[in-house]
Amino acid sequence: MDILAHALYSATLFSRTGLAGGARGPIDAAGRTRSFDWTIWAAFGFGLLPDALSIGIAILTAAVKGHLFTFTGIPAFTFELYHWSHSLVAAGAVSILIRCLWKPLFLSSLAWPLHILMDMLTHGSGRFQTLLLFPISDVTLNGINWWQHPSVVLLYWCLLPVLWFGIHRCRRRTHQPNPHHDTARGPGHAG
Repeated sequence: MDILAHALYSATLFSRTGLAGGARGPIDAAGRTRSFDWTIWAAFGFGLLPDALSIGIAILTAAVKGHLFTFTGIPAFTFELYHWSHSLVAAGAVSILIRCLWKPLFLSSLAWPLHILMDMLTHGSGRFQTLLLFPISDVTLNGINWWQHPSVVLLYWCLLPVLWFGIHRCRRRTHQPNPHHDTARGPGHAG
């Protein structure tokens, strides 16, 4: 899956408001609407992290050396970093550590395992195949290489607005007032 799609799916699914609900903003403890939700950006970052820690470092290394990055001349260390950054073992350990150290970041950290699971489906056999339980096991799934199949790219890009619409509809349904609730007497008043 391409990097922008990873980031958008991550922000949609693993932030407090998601992109579909971001216009209204999250509600604070006092019941006020806040205009900024930092978890969107945190999830966006965690969605980019696996590729940034592997291919991103190779691109940066090439730039520092004054070379043009190409996928044919990828240094060997990139694949080791790729296996570590695309491992559910590594991502799970980091998410558990985050949960123990700072709970507000935990939800956003789950964008990292989402990236791995999406790559599992959109990366076939080859150098970028996702080893799910690296270094414990070389368990993998032979997915479809998204870069060789434009229909796969079209599918995951078309699913994203459908997901946004679904989240929006779901939020509208849960935030509509209950017509059977008598507000004049209060919620705790019986008969």
